[in-house]
Parts: sequence; structure tokens; C-alpha cells
Amino acid sequence: MIGMDNLFHDNMLWPTVVVLPKRTGWSLWGGNADDGSDFLLPVGPRYALFDTADGLCDHVRRDGSAHVLSQTFGWAGLRKGLRGPTPDVSEACEFRLDRLAKWSPHEEESAGGLVDCLDLIRDLGRQFDDALLTDLSEPGGALRQLYDNLWGELWGDAPKLHPERIAKAAKQAVARVATLATWNPAA
Repeated sequence: MIGMDNLFHDNMLWPTVVVLPKRTGWSLWGGNADDGSDFLLPVGPRYALFDTADGLCDHVRRDGSAHVLSQTFGWAGLRKGLRGPTPDVSEACEFRLDRLAKWSPHEEESAGGLVDCLDLIRDLGRQFDDALLTDLSEPGGALRQLYDNLWGELWGDAPKLHPERIAKAAKQAVARVATLATWNPAA
């Protein structure tokens, strides 16, 4: 079995579990663009989610389309490395958007997990030029307020939260992320 360190890490493209409120799927995450953005595997104007890691790997093996991840230095190496059986994906990244959708100031969710989800929402807003996700994530947006607050909690200078505004924005953003997914697309 090929380990993640030998294939995905070397190519800087990682299998990712996206946990939505009603469904969980696998995508490929990476890119590390000049502006710091990362991307999920696109299929047209949406991103791809697969029911299984095997489905994701099969898609990447066959995907000959030109898109943001196919332009990264690791795409060709990853596709070559996936010619054999599906590698070990036990250390896949995980975005628990289901937890973000239920956010409240009283939840005991890890700040790191929430920050990762907020970064993903910002990145998807940029990747798909999505006004709702971008507006919620930019300075002045409710999710940006939560992001800044989480960093403030880590550094000891958290600003005052507006929980109702943030909870509503979190639900809106996660619902939008769910609508941007294409499930089990053909390559």
C-alpha cells in the first residue's frame, strides 16, 4: 500500500473529507496559489465530491481536463502515482462543516477546526467567484468576525462577538458550500 507521505504530500495535493450536514464526501485539496488560496478539485463551475476515496482516486486517474489543480506542479506526479491501487488515505484532511453549521458561542469546538473550515469557505468563494461566500468571509463579514475572534482567543485579545449574526452566516455558508458540490462526477 502506498502511504500518504509518499504520494500526496510529495505532490502537495491531499485527499480531503468534507463533512456536510447531510452527507460526507471525498475531494482533492491543494494548490497553494500565490495569494495563499487553496482549491478543491473542480468540475466545471463546482467542486467534486465522491462517496469514497476509491471514487476520488479513480476520477483523478482519468481526469484529463484543464483546471486549477491540473496546473499545479504535483498533478502529473499524483496521477502517475495513482496508477496502482488506492493509497492509504487514513490521514486525510477533514473539514467538519457540519459542526460549523451548528456553531454557537457555547460549543466546545476546537478553534483550529473552525479556522480550517472558515479558510475553506473563503477559498471556495475565491475559487468559484461566489459573492455570498466572499461577502461572509471578507473584512466586515460575519464569518470574518468569527475568524478574527478565534485568532483573538488564541492570542488573548478576542473582540466582542455577535453570535446571532455569526450563527446565521455559518448556516448560510455551509448550505452554499453544499450546493456547490457535484457528487461522483464522471471524468
